[in-house]
Amino acid sequence: MQEPVGTLILLVFIGTYVLISSEKVNRAAMSMTGMGIAGLVLWYYGTKFSDLALDIEWGTILFIVSMMAIVAVAGHSGMFQYIALTLAKPTGGNTSRLFTVFIVFVFVISLVFDTTSTMLIIGPLTIEVCKALEIDFKPFLISEAITSNFASIPSIVGAVPNLVIADQVLRAQVFGFDGAFLFIVMMPLSIILLIVTLFILQRVFQNQLFDSHEDIVEQVFVVSPQHMIRSKADFYLSLVAILFLALAFTIGQGSGLEPPLIAIIVAFTVLLIAREKVENILSEINWNTVFFLIGIFGLVAALKIVGFIDDIGEFVAGIVGGDKGGAVSFLVWVPALLSAVIDNIPVSIVLAPVAAELASLSLVFPAILVFAVNVGGYLLPIGAPANILAMALSENEHDRIDFKAFAKIATPLALLHLLIGTGWLFLMSTIF
Repeated sequence: MQEPVGTLILLVFIGTYVLISSEKVNRAAMSMTGMGIAGLVLWYYGTKFSDLALDIEWGTILFIVSMMAIVAVAGHSGMFQYIALTLAKPTGGNTSRLFTVFIVFVFVISLVFDTTSTMLIIGPLTIEVCKALEIDFKPFLISEAITSNFASIPSIVGAVPNLVIADQVLRAQVFGFDGAFLFIVMMPLSIILLIVTLFILQRVFQNQLFDSHEDIVEQVFVVSPQHMIRSKADFYLSLVAILFLALAFTIGQGSGLEPPLIAIIVAFTVLLIAREKVENILSEINWNTVFFLIGIFGLVAALKIVGFIDDIGEFVAGIVGGDKGGAVSFLVWVPALLSAVIDNIPVSIVLAPVAAELASLSLVFPAILVFAVNVGGYLLPIGAPANILAMALSENEHDRIDFKAFAKIATPLALLHLLIGTGWLFLMSTIF
């Protein structure tokens, strides 16, 4: 690492994250300020800000904005309310069954939407349904946030860290690692985690998952799901867009067509058709998250410029050497623990080049990092955006999920998931 500029940039990075983690400052404003300070330090030592800006993961940023736009259009149409009532009706007001249905639904849509978009879709719907049935929504939100994190593992578009890691592997010209490979290796593990998680959560929350009164159930389910659709044109437009996304993401990976390009074309074609509603839709995009990510990507780009990322790669390579078993353990547990206390996005940015380098030992290593940062994201509530969003939604309803309540459920589950995943990934590293 270049000195003294490297040390100063590292201090800026750490200081920014300490302040963000304190929750006493706005995350977006702090990350952008941190990036600005890092740019100023680099400028003083002779590096242009434009060099830093070029290293920001703009493809990932554009992907997130595009997916948020698609979710906003679908939300305007009433699609998600329609889906919620359609899913809830067959359960007949049985809360335990409703809980299972919602968790499985989150698992499925997490393969197409990133974790933030998934919680933006399912969170408000869950609260609406639970309030109508007069049941506690907090067990649902906690479980949905956890599920969205581990369900995203088999999909390159399932979470921001997945996109970042896949992009680094592509830049390193490691051939063979793509969306199909990630799905084949990780989907069985995700299904195992889903079964284990449902079994445990049903027992943990059994005293809170009591059934609604029959009169309340009748009043709620007498409404037809069709009545939830506010705009049939937007409903069918959103449905076509989502189906096209799913198909294009699946086919595109094999042809080298990148997810951000697909998402941009679909999202802004939908907005083009929406015409006069465009300004309203764009105003619903979570710009706070977008600017937070730009700032974090900028800070990591500064670390890369001063050589810190290369030093981390050499350090890890020195530890694991050619020991595949040691490399698996290291790449599961160290990123997971870091993701718990920092945030899984910067951890994935810093360690993605390391995973790409270890891919020469086995193509499974980038997949291991994907697993580690996503599961590590719910070791503690601050580790992933989905968790923070779940807690924010509950706070908006004046019925808070606090840090301790979330961690009490999520931390033991994450540790169990990491143990199961370590065994599975040892097996995969010997096969591939």
